[in-house]
Amino acid sequence: MPYTKVDSENLSSEDVEYLYHHLFLTGKLPEGDDNCSKNERLLMSFVHHSLESFIVNNDSEAGAVIKACSVMIERLQKSKDVHGFLSAGGVQDVLQQLSLEGAVLQPNLTQILTHRAIATSAVFHVSAQNSGVFMYKTAISVTFETFELSPSNKDVMGTRGRLVRRFPANATEILCRDLEDEDFQDALAKTLAKMSQQIVEETKHKVKKAKREHIDHMETVHPRIVVDLLPALLLGAGKPVSITSISKNTHEEVMWNNSKLPWRRSPLWLLIRAGLQLTVVRLSSRGRYIYKEFMVFLMAEVLDISTKHKVGSDELCTMSAKICRRLCKLDHPCDGPWLTHVRHILSESSQLLTRRWDHICTESEGPLALKAIEKFKLEDSIQLSFPSMETFVASVSAKEETIKPVHFRPAAYVRSLDNNVLPTVETDERYLPLTLFMLESWEATNLELWLKQHIGENDACEKLEDLIQSYHQVASRQYSDQTESASRMLLTIGELWVAMDKAAIHAIPSLKLYEPEVPI
Repeated sequence: MPYTKVDSENLSSEDVEYLYHHLFLTGKLPEGDDNCSKNERLLMSFVHHSLESFIVNNDSEAGAVIKACSVMIERLQKSKDVHGFLSAGGVQDVLQQLSLEGAVLQPNLTQILTHRAIATSAVFHVSAQNSGVFMYKTAISVTFETFELSPSNKDVMGTRGRLVRRFPANATEILCRDLEDEDFQDALAKTLAKMSQQIVEETKHKVKKAKREHIDHMETVHPRIVVDLLPALLLGAGKPVSITSISKNTHEEVMWNNSKLPWRRSPLWLLIRAGLQLTVVRLSSRGRYIYKEFMVFLMAEVLDISTKHKVGSDELCTMSAKICRRLCKLDHPCDGPWLTHVRHILSESSQLLTRRWDHICTESEGPLALKAIEKFKLEDSIQLSFPSMETFVASVSAKEETIKPVHFRPAAYVRSLDNNVLPTVETDERYLPLTLFMLESWEATNLELWLKQHIGENDACEKLEDLIQSYHQVASRQYSDQTESASRMLLTIGELWVAMDKAAIHAIPSLKLYEPEVPI
């Protein structure tokens, strides 16, 4: 499929809305599937156009790396047919181009000055298998890296916040001379094209309805055909290798309402992002920052188009906020033409929002009837006569007060405890918790003082015994299902028993000679 350039004037409102939903993933999303070959062509063309613009607005090193990404997107477009599937002929052309190019690990001075393409990678969208294939060429070998695109509904709905994913899932390495074999290219191209179109029933999720299993078309396809089977096929000419993967905190949503298929974030958009990031981090030591800078630039391009298409203020504000957030996360990005371009777009959007708000404020102001004020006479307004009101006001001051005294003597059902008087346990069920609490508080603060003053009295032990028994009888019933309160009851009884023991020893000193028979 030949690539086409994006002309912002020829884009429809539906095209702008598609880019807005999938690139920004806002709060209000469609409730049905909007992925089609037309929208995929739009997305690839828009990314390619933005890459070419980013090269012009960047320094030489970043421009050379981005040129390699631009060639990768061109190859992605070439590999697809008009229906959005992989074309065997297109895939084979990409494989031939990749096999004929010399791999470059880092851009040299000549390539930087001439902006020649450092084209060492390619991506393929195996749509029917929900998978992507990333090819990366080095000096002596080519790696095939596979990964899943759209996550399952369970992973999306069951994850709070972002979904952390790593790319690729696995990698298989073959020698460059194997890739140059035309028979190998032909077989691989036909295999990928067939995988892109043919759905395997075993990879579809199934649900049980009416005691029978049915294919769940609302769920994503399991990527095992590409992630597991394709590497196994490539092992005939290569070997599995361990490579440095990238981690992405992806935002995903599944929206469905009265439609055949749910809305998902474009799997092609995830493939493009993963391919771009894998390419730039391997071509440049600044690859991570170049990728993030380009994403800011790409989102700013969407904002620029949206501003020209008179998109709603809410959408413009959301896009501006997300772009500014990405700029803040860059933490002092390298100043350059690309950043000036982004700032200019943000400024234009802000000015447009300001003009719209000023217009809203002007339209919402009510008309002022200034002509009516000319006929207004101040004397007619300050001299007012209300005979009925004056009579009523005079009658108010003449009325006699007939306020009846109200006698209210509330009864105190809970009395405060005297510090010098041993308390008794009240059995009124309405205030029993408060009564017990007051007794326990009295024991903690006043028991020792009371014992010093009454230890010589003959009935001190008897009073303490009566208090222990009455308190235990009431508290054990009240605290039967309260572990903490029951523990407090035992501590209170223990303190009362110690006081009673001290009073008994004071009355009969010979008791000191005997053990208390209480384990301590």
